[in-house]
Amino acid sequence: MTSVAGLLAQGLRVRLGGRDVVDGVDFRAAGGAVSAIVGPNGSGKTSLLRALAGLLPYSGQVSSGATNLADLSAAERARHLAYLPQSSALRAMLSVREVVALGRYASHPGLFASTRRDDALVGEALRRVGISELAEHAYPKLSGGQQRLVLIARALATGARILLLDEPSASLDLRHALELFELLAGLAREGYCIVLVLHDLDDVQRHAATALLLEAGRARISGCPTSPDFVAAAEQMYGVTFVPGDRLGFRARAPHRGAAP
Repeated sequence: MTSVAGLLAQGLRVRLGGRDVVDGVDFRAAGGAVSAIVGPNGSGKTSLLRALAGLLPYSGQVSSGATNLADLSAAERARHLAYLPQSSALRAMLSVREVVALGRYASHPGLFASTRRDDALVGEALRRVGISELAEHAYPKLSGGQQRLVLIARALATGARILLLDEPSASLDLRHALELFELLAGLAREGYCIVLVLHDLDDVQRHAATALLLEAGRARISGCPTSPDFVAAAEQMYGVTFVPGDRLGFRARAPHRGAAP
């Protein structure tokens, strides 16, 4: 399957509360690959992802191939890319199938009326995420981890080939987190452009081909997360030490002798 053109952000700036929370960031996410955005709390990761999704006002440019995404309507943009937030405010007593079917809304101007194709795409999304057995369950009654899987299925059901996911493995147990990363890797092999906000540096190294390291809204470094330069920048920013070949690639540094406990 042909890879999507991917995403390119140039000079992206987001101003909130009188300050630049994203400050002139350049970012490239290729089609057919998993890219990560990583950085300490408050570094601007979620704001950057929301700007890429068109959910926050920004200056600069976000494009996919020759298309400037700012020129698209909300529905057109939704057909290009799908966004998965950290959490959902959805509280309506909809079934899992109905929640996933909401992902088809952008493909239908005016009133929503499902087609056979919609039903097939919803069923396929449920199957790929491994939650077909939950299809008729009430979404609000699911666990937090199950709800995240439903939202991932909803993103897949849109048919968008660019997926922006904010901490997608949060609330998932170990098995489901590993299965999720396998799913995302498979989608990348099919040509999808996958962009993840992640906190865990180990996950970044294991699952992302490229990564952007943010510090106070600015790009510190971007590139292969296992490269010496990226590792050195991460070590310095987080105050950790990289342990090659270890199960946990990064470990907290021991305090200097004489330092306060």
